[in-house]
Amino acid sequence: MSTYITQDDYLPMITDKRLTQIIESDTVLLDYAELTAISIVRDALHVLYDVDAIFALTGTNRHPQVVRWCVTLAIYFLYERVPEAVTPQRVSDNYTLTLETLTGIEDAKKSVDLPRKTVDDETVTKFRWGSQLPRGHNIN
Repeated sequence: MSTYITQDDYLPMITDKRLTQIIESDTVLLDYAELTAISIVRDALHVLYDVDAIFALTGTNRHPQVVRWCVTLAIYFLYERVPEAVTPQRVSDNYTLTLETLTGIEDAKKSVDLPRKTVDDETVTKFRWGSQLPRGHNIN
């Protein structure tokens, strides 16, 4: 198990019994799912947020939403092992919502209350430059 996600973090979303059934007591599968999930969250946050500081936190100091994103993704990856017919729809829905949220953050369309990345004591921001020309109707 990763050092960021704990066994208790899964309890609001999946029972211990169901989790054990899915991984068939093979903790390597759980480790892989967690590391993959954390990597996806880190990739989405790294441009604007201090991911080293975020993932260095432990216990109740961790940002609850980051924990939820990681657990949601890990559960989805674990369910990839079982037939699609037994995968609860909420697992897929939670996965989709999490990816949409992370994409919004990555594209700077959404912000979250996390430690911002700084370079030379300046907060990193992401600006979007450009514009579209107005639409016109050329009648000749």
